[in-house]
Amino acid sequence: MRQLVPVLALAALGSAAAGGAPTSWLGQKVDPAGTTFCRTYGCKLVEVIQNGESTLGWHDGTQRSYRLRGGSRMEVEVRLQGWISNARLLTEPQPQKNGTFAMHPAHYPLAAEFLSAVTGRRFSAEKIAACERAGVALNSVDAYGPTAPLSHWTTPGSLQHKARCGINSQVGVWAGWMQQ
Repeated sequence: MRQLVPVLALAALGSAAAGGAPTSWLGQKVDPAGTTFCRTYGCKLVEVIQNGESTLGWHDGTQRSYRLRGGSRMEVEVRLQGWISNARLLTEPQPQKNGTFAMHPAHYPLAAEFLSAVTGRRFSAEKIAACERAGVALNSVDAYGPTAPLSHWTTPGSLQHKARCGINSQVGVWAGWMQQ
């Protein structure tokens, strides 16, 4: 029976990928422009930056920036081997009553769809809204967002991944490997 469990788990993963569960961009060699998300939202590659020693985070690979049809910006970190390690969706900040900035509620569904595509996990607009409210509740213009991530998980290869939302100077959502 013990030998049968891994086989059943692999079969379940294969059928989930084929049957409608999102496939993660993270850890995969994916051309974001060719994804359903980018076909839907019109991602246009606007810049490719070669990472170097002064790059925060990873020093190898590139950061690819895309402009979406609605004006949001998507940034994707691509390692030298071609796999995606991190991805961000940054939206236009909306001023809050307490002097902070957060995502406009109209962007919550977009943010949820982006994180679902990037991570292969399910996110909802309500979950994004709750995260943004938690960030604004910190009542600090210096805060980047709540300390608790939207989600955290470990891959089968033991890599730690997190999904987060951001406020103030980093309004949006992001996910990836070794996020703080």
